[in-house]
This record gives sequence, structure tokens and C-alpha cells, in this order.
Amino acid sequence: YTSMPDDVVDRLEGVVEQRFPDLEGNLWFPADSEGITLRIVRARTADMEKRIAREIDAGGIRADMIWLAEPSPYETYKEQGLLARYEPPDDAPIPDRYVDPDGFYVAGRVISMVLAWNTDMRTTPLNDWPDLATVERSAFPAPESGASRATIKALIDEFGWELFTAFANQGGVSVPSNGDARNGVADGTFEAVAVLDYMAREARAAGAPVNFTYPGSGTVVIPSPIAITANATNPAAAEAVADFILSRPGQQIIVEIGNFYAARSDVASPAGAPSLGSITALSVDWSALPASLGEISDRWIDHFGALGDAE
Repeated sequence: YTSMPDDVVDRLEGVVEQRFPDLEGNLWFPADSEGITLRIVRARTADMEKRIAREIDAGGIRADMIWLAEPSPYETYKEQGLLARYEPPDDAPIPDRYVDPDGFYVAGRVISMVLAWNTDMRTTPLNDWPDLATVERSAFPAPESGASRATIKALIDEFGWELFTAFANQGGVSVPSNGDARNGVADGTFEAVAVLDYMAREARAAGAPVNFTYPGSGTVVIPSPIAITANATNPAAAEAVADFILSRPGQQIIVEIGNFYAARSDVASPAGAPSLGSITALSVDWSALPASLGEISDRWIDHFGALGDAE
């Protein structure tokens, strides 16, 4: 189960289903096997959490592996005993901040949100989050997105709800997803948006009139974790896939197909992206985030009239 974009999911599925009998000397799939069939179910983080909740009520999570946007759901699943312990490959240089200290999940990619604007509509760059509240035609993804809700929580802690009040009063709107924000700023529906960094890079690389910046006061650098479920039907296959994704070749592929930052420190940043260490980061207490989501959703509706349900 994952919240990654459909195009990335499709390419990842194809990559994993190719056999990697000997990639840089590492044996992931037995030589006499037929490889692994990877069936991926994709939805926004909030929608996937609802699916998982229904399955828990019905007897257990049906997926062998979960790869959502940010760590807070994993903290809940860990407390409920729904995750299996998993250790990344011994030689993987993954910073401790991207690894669950209890050993139940580890980042498979790193993402964050940036400020993007349509260069045909404005020539003045946005420098920090409050600048978004000065733009009349702007958008922010709803907290149904895992990355968005983490960023919203960090911005509330940094600026208070006054930031979103000013944004709404200026005419800013809530959109269902980061994809909607990217498409809207690329086609001129919006002058400026908050959006995931890799989506802004992709839009600009595709020739859209889009530029973006990492806000001066900071953004949330979000480890997007992989976990294996406690009742996985195919735990060995799930571990093999996780080991491959966290290998150096696997992380290089993740950067290539998704334009994501790698979790490993020995894999280069996406083309044209600053190093992770140079990005100013706002802090988030991932274990405390789930308790805040109800209030965030209620107040978001008060400000924008809806959470931005997907069609």
C-alpha cells in the first residue's frame, strides 16, 4: 500500500518485477526463483489509512508492505502491534533520523514541500510561507495528504493559525492533493502554491513556467517510511523488496524514477536539487502528530469549507 504518485508506482512495479539476480554483487531474489510479483494499491495517505482501518476491523492489514508519505501513521500501527521488525541492510548509510529507533520502519525516500509560482504570472519570487498569503490566486493541498498535514502542523507551530487565516482571507483555496497544486500552478489556474518539491522539479523540467524555492524559515524534511506488516503473507518477499529499495542501486532508481531524495547518504540528490543538508528544516513530533489531526481537519474546514475531497 502506498501514497506515491501513479506514474512512479507503475515504474517501480516494473523495476521490481524485473529480476535482479546479481546487481553489484547483491543477491535479492534466488537464482532459481521466478522473481517477485508486486501488486501495488495506491491512494492518498488519508484514504489509505481509512482502508487500513477497515481491514484492521475485518481481521488485519492485507498488504505485506506499507509505504506512505510520513511517519505518524507508523507510530500508531507500531503501538497497535501491526508492524514487523525490519532492519535495513547492514551497509546502508541511512541517517538515524530516518530510521525508527524501535526498528519497525525506515525511510525509503525523503520529500518536502516548497513554494512554487507561475513565472508567466509573476516575476517576484516567494521567499517564505507568509508570502503565500499575499497572493490572490493561490492554493495549499489539504491535510488529506500526508506531506501536507505534516507541513501544516509545523507551520501552525511556527506561525500559528494566523498564517492560514491570512491565506484564506486573501482568497487562497484548498486543493485535494499535491498533484492538483502542481497542475494548477503549471497551467496558470494558480499564481502560487505549496507543493511537493519533486513535483515542482518535474513541472519545471517538463517545460512548464514554474519556479520554486525552499522557504527561508524552513520546510518539513519528511522521511517517507517503508514497513512490513506483522501478518504479512509473504514476509520474505517483502523483506527482499525492502532490501532492494534501500540498496544503493535501488535508491538510485528511486531518485531516477521519482525525482525524490534518497534516504541513503551515499546517493546523490536529484539533478538540480540542493543537498538535503542545506535545506532549513522545521521540526515535527511525528508521534504527537496523529493526536492533532482531528483539530487540524476541523479548523481546515472552518477556513476553507472542505478538506478537498478527491473526485
